[in-house]
Amino acid sequence: MELRHLRYALALAEHAHFGRAAAALGIRQPPLSQQIKALETELGVQLFDRTGHGVRPTAAGEAFLARARQVLDHLDLAVRDAADAGRGETGSLAIGFLGTALAAVLPEVLTAFRTRRPQVRLELRELPSTRQIEALLDGSLDAGVVCGPPPRPPGGG
Repeated sequence: MELRHLRYALALAEHAHFGRAAAALGIRQPPLSQQIKALETELGVQLFDRTGHGVRPTAAGEAFLARARQVLDHLDLAVRDAADAGRGETGSLAIGFLGTALAAVLPEVLTAFRTRRPQVRLELRELPSTRQIEALLDGSLDAGVVCGPPPRPPGGG
């Protein structure tokens, strides 16, 4: 089963007519009819009652369409979530800081960040500079706030 089958079935239910549903989908009516029939064959149930005036969902069709709507709604959310995360609008950001930064610059920076990216979860960790460098190198921190030049990581790297 493909996502287009879900979209086709939902369009058919919405328009209650093969021709109108096909036009709304931007395809021809024969391929739509064939795809709906293939979907019904795959599921082993008839999804639509066909009448001289159009179509309407059967009980099996109603059950299928309810879940199909949920699947497509969740897919839309997944696409939106991925786009938001790709733009840095969601997700999490782990920041290490020295205690002195908390009083000096961090509150202003965090307030500005929160204004621009309210859905990003911030994880703040008070760490000495050397531990921040280690955490940045091992990927457990995304950013660090240190005073003065950053210390050399252990091992001279």
